[in-house]
Amino acid sequence: MQQEFSALRGRPLLPDDDPVIVELVFAENRTPAAVADQVRAALPEAEITVESAFGLPEDRFHFVTFPGVPSRGQEPEVFAFARALRRETGATDANPVLTDSLYGAAAIGGPGFDVETTLFSCETPRQNLSPFGWVHPVIRTPQAWGHTRGNGATVAVIDTGHSTHQELNGAIRANGQLNLVEGGTDASDRFSSGFLRHPGHGTLVCSVVASRGGASDAGEVSGPGAITGSAPEATILPIRAIKSVINFNQKTIPAAIAHAVAQGADVITMAMGGPTRVSATEKALRDATRAGLVITCAAGNCWPKVVFPAAYAANGLCTAVAALTHTLTPWAKSGRGPEVTIAAPGENVWGAAKNKATDPDNGIKAAQGTTLATSLTAGVAALWVARHGGRAALAQKAAAAGTTVQAMFVHCLTHGLSKPPVWNGATDLGAGLVDAERALNAALPTGPTGTEAVAEAALPAAGVEPTSEILAIHLANHNPEALDEYGPEMAEYAAEILWLSHRAGAKARAATTEGVEAAMIRPDRASAELSAALATRPELRAVVAVP
Repeated sequence: MQQEFSALRGRPLLPDDDPVIVELVFAENRTPAAVADQVRAALPEAEITVESAFGLPEDRFHFVTFPGVPSRGQEPEVFAFARALRRETGATDANPVLTDSLYGAAAIGGPGFDVETTLFSCETPRQNLSPFGWVHPVIRTPQAWGHTRGNGATVAVIDTGHSTHQELNGAIRANGQLNLVEGGTDASDRFSSGFLRHPGHGTLVCSVVASRGGASDAGEVSGPGAITGSAPEATILPIRAIKSVINFNQKTIPAAIAHAVAQGADVITMAMGGPTRVSATEKALRDATRAGLVITCAAGNCWPKVVFPAAYAANGLCTAVAALTHTLTPWAKSGRGPEVTIAAPGENVWGAAKNKATDPDNGIKAAQGTTLATSLTAGVAALWVARHGGRAALAQKAAAAGTTVQAMFVHCLTHGLSKPPVWNGATDLGAGLVDAERALNAALPTGPTGTEAVAEAALPAAGVEPTSEILAIHLANHNPEALDEYGPEMAEYAAEILWLSHRAGAKARAATTEGVEAAMIRPDRASAELSAALATRPELRAVVAVP
C-alpha cells in the first residue's frame, strides 16, 4: 500500500481541489479510531482523518480522508490506492469519493478545455415560455389540487440550501434544518462563489416544489408570487449538503438522507448526481425506503447514462426522473436508460432565481435540466403522500401489502401510463409523462409490485449490494455485450469501471451531439492494473473507452 500511496503525493492540493477520500465498507461495525489505527499502521507518515458516514460511534461505513493529497487529475492512482487500502484493512468494499457533477460536460477534459464555458454546451436554447405556469396543465396539477395541495406533507430538499425569496414565503420549515457544509442548523445558502460553484440551486428546487399560489388549466398563475410549485401547500425541509451541483462529492449525502428520515420527512428530493458509486448513499436510501419515504432523483444532464444516486432506481430505492421539452419530446441533454422511472418537463420551466445575496427576492427565470423535472415530480410525490394520509399511514399499508411506500408510489405514478407518441416508442425515458391527477387517483397496490428493494436479510452483511453487483446491473442495462467478459476476477475493478463508463459516455455524447470538437476531448486513463486486465477484454475496454 505504501507504493500506491506514494504515487499520489507528487502534486499539491489546489484551493478548488478535493482531497483523496476513500469510503471503506466493512461486514461488521468498527469505530473510526479502530479504522484509523489500521490505516496508520500501514502508512505511519500519512496525515488522515476517519469519520463514520452517519456520525455514529460505530459503523460499517467510514470515510478516510487524506488532507493535502489531491484526487483530481490522478483518479487512476486513487482507485489503485483504494484497492490496496481495502486489502490492508479487510474491508469488503473501497470506493473513492471523487468530485461529482450533475453535468456530464465536466467530464470532457482536453487541451484548451474550459469547464465553465463548455457547461453551456450542456444546455439547449433558452425560451421564456408563457404563461409562467405553463407546466401545470401539462402534468395536470390543477386537477390533482382538487384532492390536495400537499398540506401536511414535508419534502426534504438536499441541495445547496435555501434563501430569502418571495417564492419561498411560507414554504420553509424553520426547525429541523441541517447544514453539513459549514455546520449548524441553518441551511440557508451561503452563495459560495468561485470556480464551478452554483449558488441558488437549492432555492430554485424549493420553489418548483412548493412555491405558494395557484395555476389555471391554461397555466395562468395566481399569487402570491410569480410562479407556483407542484405542491403549493407542502412544507420544505432544507438540508444544505453541498455548495454546488456542478462540483461536489457525496461525503455528506448519506448523513443528509438519514437526517431527513429522522426529521419526519415524507419525500426526499435530490437534483444532483454524478458517476461515483458510494455505498453509504445506497445504505441511506435503503434505510429511507424501509422507513416509508418516497425519493426522487435527477437522471443527469449531459450524462447519457443515469447517474448516482438516481441509478439506484434499478434497485427499487428511488424514482429516477428524465427531462422533456414543453412539446414532450426528450430534452436533448437528459440522462436516459432503463433505470429511468418517469419523465417530466425540464426545459424552460420557471423557478426562483437568486444566485447571490444581493439579488432581489422576487427574481424568477426559465431554467432547464433534470433538476426541474425532478423537482416537479417531488411535488407530485408530496401530493400523493398527502392524499393517502402521510408517511406513517402509507407505511402501514405498505407493510400489510408486503411492499414499500416507494414501490407503491412508482406503481401509482406509472401503472397503465402511455408513452407520448412523440417519443417514437423510446424505452429509456421511463413509463411516460408525469400525470399528477392520474397518480393521485390510482388505487394503492395490495401486494408486491416487482419494483421493491430486496429485503435486508437478502443483502450481504454490510447491508448493501457490493459495488461489483452495482456494476453488473449497470452493464446489463447499458452494455450487455460486455457481461460475458465481466467475471469474479474483475470485481476488484468495479468502482473504477463504473466511473470510467459514465465519463466515456459523456465524452461520446459531447462529440456526437453537442458540437464539442474532438480535439477538446481527452480520454480518461485507467489504472495500470485495470489496463492490464482489459487487454484481453475488448468489450469491457470499449465500455470505458481508455486508450
